[in-house]
Amino acid sequence: MLSSLNTLLPWVSIFIAMVIQETAIPSASWDILRPDMVIIGLFYWRMYRPDLCGPILAFSTGLLLDIISTTPLGLNALSKTVLVLLIGRHGKVFRALDFIVLLPIIAILVIIDETIQWIWIVTTSGYHFRWDILIGRPVATMIVMPLMVRVLIFLHRSWLEAR
Repeated sequence: MLSSLNTLLPWVSIFIAMVIQETAIPSASWDILRPDMVIIGLFYWRMYRPDLCGPILAFSTGLLLDIISTTPLGLNALSKTVLVLLIGRHGKVFRALDFIVLLPIIAILVIIDETIQWIWIVTTSGYHFRWDILIGRPVATMIVMPLMVRVLIFLHRSWLEAR
């Protein structure tokens, strides 16, 4: 019973990150400097527990994020799935790097996420994309990443490795 609960830890932690991202950090006031905490969670769990964080978790998280944030259905699902596949492809290299080097990597991943969403929105809806978001979100995500990774490391060690 306890082992099945442990396998849900990435799902629960990413869901909590999503709730904090979408409710505690309102998009009206934090439009440009809004960190993407979901990407941080997916990045961490895909690097250190790829058996528990795969494309299904990324796609499900993206769909739920689309529903919560009222973006076109499938927009975040596609971008988050692509990111998880990229992280999985280069996970061994990322694990070998120092944490300080991971900060620009997470910024690049946020830029890739925003670019995929921008291409989708422009081709399907013709909306104008705001370039300031392409700079602000990676910076905000880099600032929040050390604190969030520390919390995820605590959860990982106390729930998954201690039992």
